[in-house]
Amino acid sequence: MSDNIDNIKELQSIIKYKFKNERLLKLALTHKSYSSENGILYCNERMEFLGDSILSAIVSSYLYNKYQDKEEGILSQIKAQIVSAANLAVWAKEIKLDKFILISKNEEKNSARKRDTLLCDSFEAVTGAIFLDGGFKVTKSFIETFLKSHKQFKIIDYKTKLQEKIQSDFQTLPKYVVVKETGPDHDKKFEIAVYVKDKFFGKGTGNSKKQAEQFAARSALLKVENKKI
Repeated sequence: MSDNIDNIKELQSIIKYKFKNERLLKLALTHKSYSSENGILYCNERMEFLGDSILSAIVSSYLYNKYQDKEEGILSQIKAQIVSAANLAVWAKEIKLDKFILISKNEEKNSARKRDTLLCDSFEAVTGAIFLDGGFKVTKSFIETFLKSHKQFKIIDYKTKLQEKIQSDFQTLPKYVVVKETGPDHDKKFEIAVYVKDKFFGKGTGNSKKQAEQFAARSALLKVENKKI
């Protein structure tokens, strides 16, 4: 995709928000690979960091008000599903964001536009750009258009489901191990692997150990149910 003004205007039409400062939107669409390839000193990583925090606050507020009878643990599970890379990638595709992201030629060859992580990061960056340009109220309205399209969120406890399956099939319990911990204290990322009798079954990444364990359990459960283990 060429970084011309028509693309910027087309995306604004899709998201139904017109930027006062269109440079913010262009920055949000600029992947670090594109910056490196073209000798540009900026990319969307800082804006992604901001958007992640704003998105978290909006989703938390929405769930707090929508599910007034749910305890914190349940709300955390629902939020984890909403802000996961897989779900945000779906939202990104709904606004055709993959069409507008600026990436390097090499990343283009590697089909980077289809990656959930890139789509998720870009969606967070666009969220950050809207916040900087229009403020919290406008950003809240943007995110809630996606949230309101879901009448209910399915709550799945993958750890419990995996434990029941492993106990039935292997007569033991799964073991979770922290593989990697990255990022500053305010924005930690955890990578956790799950083992059964010292055999690797799957791994997951999240903003908390509980979230990463859920994603690791989901990965393992899929393998077990598809008889890949």
